Amino acid sequence: YEVGDLYDRDGVKGVVCIVSDEGTHGLVISLEQIYLTWSEFRKPDLRTVGAENRTDGEENMRTVEAYIAANGLSWDDFPAFKWCRERGEGWYLPSIDELLTIGHNYNGGSRMKNNRQARNKFNDALKDAGGKRMDRMVYYFSSTEMDEKNAYTSHTSLEPPYVVEIPKYNKFLVRAVHKF
Repeated sequence: YEVGDLYDRDGVKGVVCIVSDEGTHGLVISLEQIYLTWSEFRKPDLRTVGAENRTDGEENMRTVEAYIAANGLSWDDFPAFKWCRERGEGWYLPSIDELLTIGHNYNGGSRMKNNRQARNKFNDALKDAGGKRMDRMVYYFSSTEMDEKNAYTSHTSLEPPYVVEIPKYNKFLVRAVHKF
């Protein structure tokens, strides 16, 4: 597989956004996206759940699951994670480093030059499979939290800053990812 290819195997359907092992493994991104909060907690109930992993969103997903179980909460308290989980087994909210790599790959492997062809290939694969194209101007939530109030977000545009901390109770775009 290459970045921008449609992946449709074993009930997992998305667009390849990260590849490793010469394309035999990697990450696919969901066809759908949605505006959701990271969590529903506001002052004075802000809290840190321990989803601090910058490189593996799957680990952050397990951390949130354990936090929910240990504190008598529900997935409804974490809408972005719930939505990713509802895509099916193995889907999760990407970490900040996974999101940064997706943005890099979406732009053809570099944010230093405008590669419309790479973005069009990626977006066409999403649209042709019935999904929504990536939004370059809006931030996407990562599963990586900064503190009790904020989580890290990133976008797919060429312009920095590539990482911004945004309150977890604000609604921003969410995409799920799945390893293959």
